[in-house]
Amino acid sequence: MTGRIAGLDVARGLAVMGMVAAHVGDDGSRDGVGWPWLVVTHGRSAALFAVLAGVTMSLMLAGAGGRDDARAVRHTRARIAARAGALIGLGIIMQALHTPVDVILVNLGVMFLLALPLLRLPSWALLTGAAAVMAIGNVVVSAVTPDGWWAGAPVIGKLWSFHYPALSWIAYIMVGIVIGRMRLRTANAQAMLVGAGVMVASATLLVHAVAGSGTITSLEPHSYTPVEMTHNAGVAAATIGLCCWLAPKARAVLSPIAALGSMALSAYVLHLLVIAAVGREVVYEPSNVSLVALEVSLVLLAWGWRTWLGQGPLERLLTYVSNAAGELAVPDQPRAGTPSG
Repeated sequence: MTGRIAGLDVARGLAVMGMVAAHVGDDGSRDGVGWPWLVVTHGRSAALFAVLAGVTMSLMLAGAGGRDDARAVRHTRARIAARAGALIGLGIIMQALHTPVDVILVNLGVMFLLALPLLRLPSWALLTGAAAVMAIGNVVVSAVTPDGWWAGAPVIGKLWSFHYPALSWIAYIMVGIVIGRMRLRTANAQAMLVGAGVMVASATLLVHAVAGSGTITSLEPHSYTPVEMTHNAGVAAATIGLCCWLAPKARAVLSPIAALGSMALSAYVLHLLVIAAVGREVVYEPSNVSLVALEVSLVLLAWGWRTWLGQGPLERLLTYVSNAAGELAVPDQPRAGTPSG
């Protein structure tokens, strides 16, 4: 597989736009006059971001030679570990801005590290493991959360943190690794993802409607119940399948969103810098005028950058760092470029 998969960039772009909307958009919950439909961005957008991270891991491994090649696996693990370190470092810097946003980057870096031994597992084992984690992950996180300062310890505390606990969210990475092994350019794979994703998401809505909201069946964003996590995974799968089907057919229309998705990390960090510069009120007193202005600015900036400068600035850094780590681990492995998608 060569070249980027445009649909994955579109999906990443939607994930970034969704997270921005979740942070600064007015869904009407405060004053009743916002855009109620923005509630769909809460929880689901970040989960899509995590699933797509797992997809990227599979594409990196496939580009290096596949999971049956021990050298390719070692090379890819070194690259992923380096990316994890970069995300953790960048996340710590972003947390130092003290924005009223729960920054996902350190958590994501910890998830990358947890995923290192999973790359060679068969797909059935990954899906079984993901289902088990979604079923009991919230219980495990509650059980292992230590008392005292360890509960919020730097980096390690992200395993059981209140937002994006890595011990639960690794399930999204596992689902993404399986999705990344599919032939995402084919109509069959796209239809399978959309069909399975819609069925799973619909089933969770039905369970919630029948059983009500409880410790297992709540759909409250970031509640990490089995129903909420399974729902988010279904939405993510359907979104990826739909984007991969639609992107080649509407390339001109979707190219700005694809450009944003191709530099999702840079855009995510930039929106945090904007929030830090404008002030906490942009989150605590949201305005959809501000939301639209920020979303449009991010899309246009990414579109222009990709047109004239190519790869995003932080993406260049990740590529450089991960390639260097891969070459140290396997010196004669062919140099890897940007993952396909």
